[in-house]
Amino acid sequence: MGGVTQAPKDTLGQLLLELHVSGGQASRAALTDRLGCGRSVMGYLLGELADRSLVRIDRTGGKPGGGRPSHQVIIPPQAPTVVAAQIQPDGFTVATVGLGGKILSRSTLPLRSPQPSEALDELCELMNSHVEPNVLGFGVAVPSPVRADGYAPAALHLGWPGLHLQQLLEEHLRLPVSIANDANLAALAEHRHGAGRGSHQLLYLTTGNVGLGGGVVTDGRLFLGAHGYAIEPGHITVDPGGASCPCGSTGCLEVEADHRALLRLLGVDVPLRSVAARIESLLAEPTPEVLEAVHRVNTRLAIGLGSLANIVDADRIVLGGTLGVLYELEPDIVRGKLAERAFLADLAHVPITPGELADSVLLGAAELAFQPLLDDPRAFPAGR
Repeated sequence: MGGVTQAPKDTLGQLLLELHVSGGQASRAALTDRLGCGRSVMGYLLGELADRSLVRIDRTGGKPGGGRPSHQVIIPPQAPTVVAAQIQPDGFTVATVGLGGKILSRSTLPLRSPQPSEALDELCELMNSHVEPNVLGFGVAVPSPVRADGYAPAALHLGWPGLHLQQLLEEHLRLPVSIANDANLAALAEHRHGAGRGSHQLLYLTTGNVGLGGGVVTDGRLFLGAHGYAIEPGHITVDPGGASCPCGSTGCLEVEADHRALLRLLGVDVPLRSVAARIESLLAEPTPEVLEAVHRVNTRLAIGLGSLANIVDADRIVLGGTLGVLYELEPDIVRGKLAERAFLADLAHVPITPGELADSVLLGAAELAFQPLLDDPRAFPAGR
């Protein structure tokens, strides 16, 4: 039989994913090596992607000192984009994101109304304003667990009741929309574009202005459980006699290791909109009093990590947001407390690293919207 047999769609998607996680550019030789395929198969795959304006081949490069040109595979400007949105207790951030994990534009909007319907109307108007002809769809990061059907039962820090959030958004948005928990999406972004690259079992924790969340990425996919609620690390107990949590319990990790915990220990009270700036200034040149508060927060964090490590069996732990900053102030304390609570010796030596991405949640929301294309690029029409 002559010619090249059509490669499976998952191989085509794997190639596009490899280029995506490489920042939108890689050599043809490197991509061939990562996929473990022959040159002819790679040529066919690249042809399919080029027909869909998903890649461009730059044949002008060459090896230093001569030899066969090292062709570069590049995601071109006309490739599809998505619109990513992050819902936060004090407002919304919306961005247009391109393949390769590049944020092309962004907008912010303060949360003006406590009523979900009014707030979501404003959010959808902002998201629709980012729609251009090559936008595939929307990805939305929510500070709540999210059920598989798009129901968000506990946006506690927004004061919203349980909402069929995806359904409400679909009523106002002109393109496909997917939603997921913000910390889960940040974990996925760090796995694909940041400090979690190359890990097989990533445990990710992060904190923002309010609350603490996380996720687990197993062989490139988020672990979500039976209904989408798996891995809510903020609500494991690390101090039974600790602070009250909005979930109704006491001493949860999220109230013992987030920004509120540090400010509470220091007796500092600032408006929500000023929390991040205040924390940044306190940690920039920490006083002995600040370092004592950091020590207490890191101790609680390590207790939580010990419990999670025993459950998850991670090969890497990434600490995003302020957690990464706190860890770098006392890495030996966190590692030592983790070792005390690890069931097996191997768990005590799991690499821990701060997150690398300033916009991990937004990039994770974009991953959500890009996923159908990455799963099956052939669903994207050729000859555009």
